[in-house]
Amino acid sequence: MSSLLEFTDTKFIKFLKSKNKYKAIEELADVFKGTDVCSDIKAFINALKEREEIMTTGIGFGIAVPHAKLESVHKIAFAIGISKKGIDFNSIDGKPVHLVVLVAAGERQHKEYLKLLSKIMSVLKNDIIRNEMIQAKSTKDIIEILRNAK
Repeated sequence: MSSLLEFTDTKFIKFLKSKNKYKAIEELADVFKGTDVCSDIKAFINALKEREEIMTTGIGFGIAVPHAKLESVHKIAFAIGISKKGIDFNSIDGKPVHLVVLVAAGERQHKEYLKLLSKIMSVLKNDIIRNEMIQAKSTKDIIEILRNAK
C-alpha cells in the first residue's frame, strides 16, 4: 500500500459540529454522499452505529476509528472529522475524541481494509502528526500533513 492520500480527499475531511458520537458518525459519513464510495449511505451509517453499540471505536489518545464493511461500499476510502471541543465516544481512556477517522470498505475488501486501518494507525500513533491534524485550520492542511507523514 502506498500513500494514504489514495483513499481520501479534501471532500472527505470535515470540521465536525456534532457533540454526540452517533451524530458525528452521521455527519462524517455524509461526506460520501454523491460519490462513488458508497451507494447506500443510510445502510452505511446504520452499520457504523451498530458497530459502535457493540464496542466503542474510541481507541484513546483523542482518536475514534468507526469502520464498517458493507456491500454498498464500492471503493475503499476514509473520511476525517476534526472536533476542536471533543466528543464523548466512551473511549477506552475516558478522554474526549478530537479526531474521528471513518473507514469504509466493501465486504470483499478485507485485506485492503486491514492494510488501510494499519497504515492509518501507524500515522496517528505519532503524537506530533495527531496534534497537527487536530489543530489544522483547513482541509488542505490535513492533506498536507498526510502527504508528509511517513
